[in-house]
Parts: sequence; structure tokens; C-alpha cells
Amino acid sequence: MALFDVELFLVAFKNIKGRQLRSFLTILGIVIGIAAIVALISIGEGLNQSVAQQFEALGTDTIMVLPGGGMMESIFAKLSDEDVDTIEEVKGVDFAAAIYMTTLQVEFRGEKQSVMVIGIDSEKMDKLGFIGIAEVEEGRTLTENDTSSVVLGSKFASRIMKEEIGLRQAIEVEGKKFRVAGVLAEAKNQFGAMFNNAIMMNSDQLKNVSDKELTPLRIIVKALPGEEIDELKQRISDRLERKHNKKDFQVMDLQQISEIATSVVGLISLVLVGIAAISLLVGGIGIMNTMLMSVLERTKEVGVMKAIGATTPRIISIFVVEAGMIGLVGGAIGLLLGIGAASLVSIVAESAGLPLTTVVTPGLIIGALAFSMAVGMIAGVYPAKRAASIDPVEALRYE
Repeated sequence: MALFDVELFLVAFKNIKGRQLRSFLTILGIVIGIAAIVALISIGEGLNQSVAQQFEALGTDTIMVLPGGGMMESIFAKLSDEDVDTIEEVKGVDFAAAIYMTTLQVEFRGEKQSVMVIGIDSEKMDKLGFIGIAEVEEGRTLTENDTSSVVLGSKFASRIMKEEIGLRQAIEVEGKKFRVAGVLAEAKNQFGAMFNNAIMMNSDQLKNVSDKELTPLRIIVKALPGEEIDELKQRISDRLERKHNKKDFQVMDLQQISEIATSVVGLISLVLVGIAAISLLVGGIGIMNTMLMSVLERTKEVGVMKAIGATTPRIISIFVVEAGMIGLVGGAIGLLLGIGAASLVSIVAESAGLPLTTVVTPGLIIGALAFSMAVGMIAGVYPAKRAASIDPVEALRYE
């Protein structure tokens, strides 16, 4: 078949090589579109895998209680300190830990920074360490009597302040002195990522230091071994609803949160891929325009080919293959740029403490190349038909 004729590809390659600058400008739209799509898909797939891994690390027996019944309601709804005791009274609950959070002024050796400070009941700190959220790596954990001690996040000690903060050194939080009792290990899951760049202190002490009224940002609940999670969620929900006299909270297991996170990532990726597809459309139009110009410039050449016996399918094949090769080259360059951009995003995310590994599958590579080639070939069909319809006698007279 003519489409797989080696000579056909050699002729197409020679024509592209002879118009290097124009060919490069033509494929630019394809390059941008494919690069954006490859980068977004690989980052999106990496995010999905990262989310799944983070939830697996927490285990299937962890439940989150969040304020509000939806996105807008969460702004106004609040959990209370008593909710922790209420939840721990529910049958099947191992423990419940309230997480408080606010931003406070911290000073160390003359340097001042506004940083995140997390409050937690000292009795629950060790328990959270078992699920990879707040595990102490150096020093010790906090005790109930620690009214002037803090624990630093794994990256806070070396990255937040200009001078590295070590164990037993003193820092000031809102003008009050605290001594560093320990440093956390890096969080093993995304839920603990906020601890990496923060300071931790006893929740009662945080309330004393802060001038704001603090309520739990979330409550982490651990189920007893063998408990049916759906039934436990319902029992917690029923108990809290009776206490609040309304349902202004959410009780979610990790599977639900994972599905929400995955769907949000997927929706964002879909929108961005749609935007990137516009570049492909522009690239296809560019290829069509260039091929039409090429037909005009090579009118006499087409006339000679037809005069010596080149058939209409052969003429069409030459121009379609040439357009396809332009699309393929653009796809290959875009693929490399897309992988590079995704890798750069991954490196930046990792350095910021967010675990993100981009995923480039063989299917993505083959799909990107095939799609870009198809765009080129489709864009080349009309110019190819124009070339094939040229009258050889008139073509030979063309100047």
C-alpha cells in the first residue's frame, strides 16, 4: 500500500527538511498542546496514586470528623471540645484526637516569622504517631505538664527560620518562651504533611497563647480492631447529631475522602486538558494552512508527477504522510517537554514536602504520538485533495 511505501516517507521527509523554519513554526501549536496534555495527565495520574497511597498508609480504620455539611457550611460550622469526649463514648472507638490550628508570631535569635502552630492533646500525640501523623524522631514527645515546651515539625527546624533550631533551644511564641523538646519525623501520609512545617504544643497551652477562640479543625478517630467502619460512622453521626440538635458536621472514612480528592483532581485535569486541546486545534489549522501553501508552491512539481504517471491516491498519500510526519515530530517534541515539565513539578512538590511522583505510562506515550500524528494527517487531507485535483497541463504552465 502506498501509505506504507518507504519511498513515500523519504519524499515527505525531504520536503519537510527543505522547509525547516516553516515546519518548526507549523508544529509549534502541536508541541504546546501535546506538552500540556502529557504534563497534566502524568501529574493527574501521579496525584491520584499519591492520594491512594496516603490513604492506604493511614489504614482502613481511621475516620475523620469535619465541621459543616458541605464546602460553604464548613466556613461557619464549628466542632467543639466536648465533641471529642462524645465520640470516645461511642462503642467501637479506640480514641479521638482533636486538631487545633492557628498562625502565631514566632521569634528565634532576632528573626520573626508568622508560622502555623498546631495544638493537640499530649495524651493523643503518641497514638497519632502510630498512624504516621505525628511521630517523634528526635527528643521526646509532649507530656501533660509541658506548659513551656514544643515539638517542631520535621522541616520546620531547618527550613522555616534562617538559623536551624536544635533540641533544648529556646524560641518565643507570641512573646512567651518555649523550649524545643523534640522534632517530628517526616509525615508518612498527606494528612500529616501540615505537621512538617509547623510547631506543635499542648492544645490547652495553644488556647492560652492565642488571642483567638480556637475550636477543633478536625477530629481524627481510630476504630477498635475488627469494627465495621460504616456502622461505626453511623453511630458517631447519630450521637453527634443528638448533641448538636442538627447535622452540621461530616463523618467520613478514608475511602470517601479519597474518592472526593480523586474526583476533584480528575475534574481539574479534564478542564485543563480541554484548554490544552485548543492548542492542538490551532496546531492542526496551522498544518492545514502550511500544506495549502505547499500545494501552491509545488503546483508544477505535482503536474510533473501526474504527467509521468503518478495516480491520484499517490499524490494524496504524499501530502497526507507529510502532514502526519509534521504532527508526529510535534508530538515527539511535545512529549519530551511534557515529561520534563511534569518532572519539574514533581521535584518542586517534593522539595515543598508534598509527595508527588508523576506517572508516564507506555499508553500515554503511544497515545500522545498517535494523536499528534492523527491531527496532522486529518489536517492534511483537504490540502492533499486540492493537490490531487490539479490539472497536469495547467500545472506545467504554472509560474
